[in-house]
Amino acid sequence: MSFHLVTKKRVLVIFLIFVFIISLVYLNLNYIQQNYENARWSSERCFNELTSIKYQLNVVTEYKNRIDKLLTETQKKYETDKEHFQDIIENCVAMKQQSVLCQSQFEDLQSECKKTKEAYDTLKKESGNIKPGR
Repeated sequence: MSFHLVTKKRVLVIFLIFVFIISLVYLNLNYIQQNYENARWSSERCFNELTSIKYQLNVVTEYKNRIDKLLTETQKKYETDKEHFQDIIENCVAMKQQSVLCQSQFEDLQSECKKTKEAYDTLKKESGNIKPGR
């Protein structure tokens, strides 16, 4: 019976070693599967974040394009307004010069009118002096 007992012990030890090895393999495979699941989850999260960032980039790019278009339109309007105001300023300067010229002509005409009136008054006096003598 001792032989039979030793054989049972050997079978039990071999069985326990086998169960231990199987347990190690199972735990190792379970660890690998968890790592794989975590890596896959991280990969999906990265892909989702990349998609979100791509969408945000598209929105920012469209916003930038709108701002560029608005800036271009504003610059064109500014140039148009600048030219318009330059024309107005030139017209104002010309009108001021014309006003000075008209003022000078007016003063000349007033002076000439005064001389003509004086000459008229003198002639009237002279003609008044000639009538009583007839």
